[in-house]
Amino acid sequence: MPKSYSAFCYLIKYKLSLAVVLSSVTGYFISGTAIGIKLLYLSAGVFFLAASAAALNQYSERRTDLLMDRTKKRPVPSGQISEKKALIISAFLFLGGIVLLLRNGFIPLFLGILNVIMYNLVYTHLKKITVFSIIPGGLVGAIPPMIGYTTAGGNLANLDIIAFSSFMFLWQVPHFWLIIVKYGDEYKKSGLATISAYLTSSQIKRLVFFWVLISNILLLIFFLVTEVFGKQFLFPFSLLNIVFILLFYRNLFGTAENKEVKGAMILINSYGLIIMLLLIAVSVFHYQ
Repeated sequence: MPKSYSAFCYLIKYKLSLAVVLSSVTGYFISGTAIGIKLLYLSAGVFFLAASAAALNQYSERRTDLLMDRTKKRPVPSGQISEKKALIISAFLFLGGIVLLLRNGFIPLFLGILNVIMYNLVYTHLKKITVFSIIPGGLVGAIPPMIGYTTAGGNLANLDIIAFSSFMFLWQVPHFWLIIVKYGDEYKKSGLATISAYLTSSQIKRLVFFWVLISNILLLIFFLVTEVFGKQFLFPFSLLNIVFILLFYRNLFGTAENKEVKGAMILINSYGLIIMLLLIAVSVFHYQ
């Protein structure tokens, strides 16, 4: 892979941007709407906005990134992409995302712009001030499903999208905390506010486990009170949930801390992706 292309992919965090697209597509499908051209505009528009937000974030945090081994090799702080070029790329992606989402209506467009603002102006700023920055950080993960749902003509007051977006919010938070467990010293060095200033690594891991456990219980309740999953899928999903909790506990409280924390991060991210894929598959099965 050419170095410049690799740096561009790193700048826009294409894997994360694709995950954001998947969550918005999940929101689209749980509305029960058939596949149409709006789905294409949604996917491309959300990807462009997510990529724009990622590039702008790397520009905004370039000085902080230089202080951490985890982030100092990112394209902007390492000099692979100039600050000016990063801003230009972010601007073009942002405009492209606006044009595409506008074709799906004002509400999806408004939510898309709101999410970029929430990520780059609110969350990024609060990271230096308070440990409660995880709240707007979690909201950034909760909004994309709403973009998809409103694209399909859904009402944001509907229980299905409220429940799924709530799960996406809850799902984001443990990821932030696990990063702190693994890179807490680097975060302190860079001057960012972290929960590790108040809790030990073992206490944070216990907090993460109970947060995930409660989140999964709420997810089960969601599938019980809505029609997103047919009742015939409830037992296999419940079994999947139990297996995940057991594996997560094993990974989180293993003996080799760094290795096990990494495994827990991979597991929780994989589980969220599986849930989204299952929701899409079942929605297609029921409604298409």
